[in-house]
Amino acid sequence: MSALAAVLHSALPGRPERLAGLDAAIRAPLPLSTSLGLLGVPATDGGVAAPTAVVGALLARTLAGRRGRRVLAVAAASEENTMLQRAGLEEPAIPTAGQLAERAGARDSAQATEGLARTPSGLWALDTEGTPGRWWEAVAPISRFFDFVVTDWGAPAALDDARAASALTVVVTAADRAGLQAAVDLRARIQAPGTGCLIVVHDTGEGPRGLAEAARVNDAAWLGADPALASECPDPARLRYRTRLALLDLAARVVTAAGARHAPEVSS
Repeated sequence: MSALAAVLHSALPGRPERLAGLDAAIRAPLPLSTSLGLLGVPATDGGVAAPTAVVGALLARTLAGRRGRRVLAVAAASEENTMLQRAGLEEPAIPTAGQLAERAGARDSAQATEGLARTPSGLWALDTEGTPGRWWEAVAPISRFFDFVVTDWGAPAALDDARAASALTVVVTAADRAGLQAAVDLRARIQAPGTGCLIVVHDTGEGPRGLAEAARVNDAAWLGADPALASECPDPARLRYRTRLALLDLAARVVTAAGARHAPEVSS
């Protein structure tokens, strides 16, 4: 999308106020680190239709870019093209035994990030090689040194680990009615006191008529069709304006949910 088109879109009536509100929500301070896990709803053919790697990469980049704080992206799904590659990582992110041992005793951010891979956009990165148990060994000891830890768990087979490791969960589904229903059902299974769960519906251009409204009724975020999202490493600068707006809205929801989780209860 051209810079001129972006300026024209953002100048439409009500848009400046909306953009300012989303930016303020994303930048809202949080007292503690937040662990965010992504799960994809399985396709009817047994695969995973939901592109958790794409959504995770873009969400992590949005949080890091807008909040200006350390964000750790973790690939915990068994995929060849992981969230880290989609975020632009060009170096290995699998930790060595020595690095795991050193980070286990980290006492500050410098020790926690020593030897960690990093994407060109500034995301810190770890790859657990699709082994859920490795998350607890590699990520748990250093998670407190990051504003957000965004983990792509992939399929719901990792639900137990994802639920235990995540204060917030994002369930990603393709744009079909069965997928949306499965996502709503999965959200009901995940939500518990002290945790939160959001749904993202990703449309690749084949979503049935009326599904966007069904997503809205079920309080699900909608990520519309965008050719740039089909790239192995989506370039945020090439995304359509409405896609950028949807990502800002999702990031604002995530930060707001994280803030609500940290907010003290008010007794009546």
